[in-house]
Amino acid sequence: MNTKRLRVEVKDPDRGEVTAVFATLDTIDADGDVTVPGAFTDGAPVRISAYGHTTWQGVLPVGKGVIRTTDREAILDGQFFLDTAAGRDTFAVVKQMGDLQEWSYGYDPVTFSYGEQDGRPVRFLEGITVHEVSPVLRGAGVDTRTLAVKNGPMSFGDEARAVLAAISSLTERAADVVAKRQAKGKGLGAQSIELLAQVDTELARLGSLLTEPEIPPDTDVQREYVRLLARRANPHPALDA
Repeated sequence: MNTKRLRVEVKDPDRGEVTAVFATLDTIDADGDVTVPGAFTDGAPVRISAYGHTTWQGVLPVGKGVIRTTDREAILDGQFFLDTAAGRDTFAVVKQMGDLQEWSYGYDPVTFSYGEQDGRPVRFLEGITVHEVSPVLRGAGVDTRTLAVKNGPMSFGDEARAVLAAISSLTERAADVVAKRQAKGKGLGAQSIELLAQVDTELARLGSLLTEPEIPPDTDVQREYVRLLARRANPHPALDA
C-alpha cells in the first residue's frame, strides 16, 4: 500500500459532506511521482480512513465517498459517518482545521513507468487503485487544498483527540523516516531537531498544567500525556523524508 497527501474541503456541515482536491495531475510531487490524466477511475468508490491511515491497522473507517476527476485534479466527494463517534470527531477536526488540514490517500499503482520531467527522473503513475483517503498531519501533494469550511467552536475533548491523532500520525511517519535515513547512513536534520525541541517545550508546558490541583488526575488529557512522555524517550521527527 502506498500513500499520497492532500487537503480537504467541507461541503455540508450538517450532513458531514466533504469535497477534497487530493491530487494535481501532470505535476511532480514530493515523492518524485507524476500522476497522469486518466490514472484515477472517475466515479470509483473509496473509504475515508480514520486519522493517519489507521484503518489499515483495524480502526473503523469514518466515512465513504467517490472519486471524480478534471483535466488537472482528482477530487473526493465524501461523507463522514456522523452517526458514529469516530465519524463525528474526525469531521469536527476537519472543520476546525480548515485549510491547514492535509489528507493522504492509500493506493496501489496498477500501471506505471519511469522517465524524466522538468529535467528530473520521475515515476509516471498511469493507473491507480485508490483504497482510502485519510486526514493526516503533513502532506506531500502539490496544490492540494481545502476549498471551503463551515464550522463552529471545537470542544476541549475534540481538540485533545485531534492532537492525539496528529501525534499518532507523526509517530508512525517518524518511525518510517528514521529507518530510511539510518539505512542511508544519515541522521536527523537541523530543522527537525529544532522542531522537536519546540514540541518538547510544548509538552513540558502541558505537563505543568496537569500538575495543577484543579485538574483531576484521571482526565483523558493526562492519560494521553503519560503515553506521550513514554515516547519522548525516543523521539523521531518526521520532516526529513
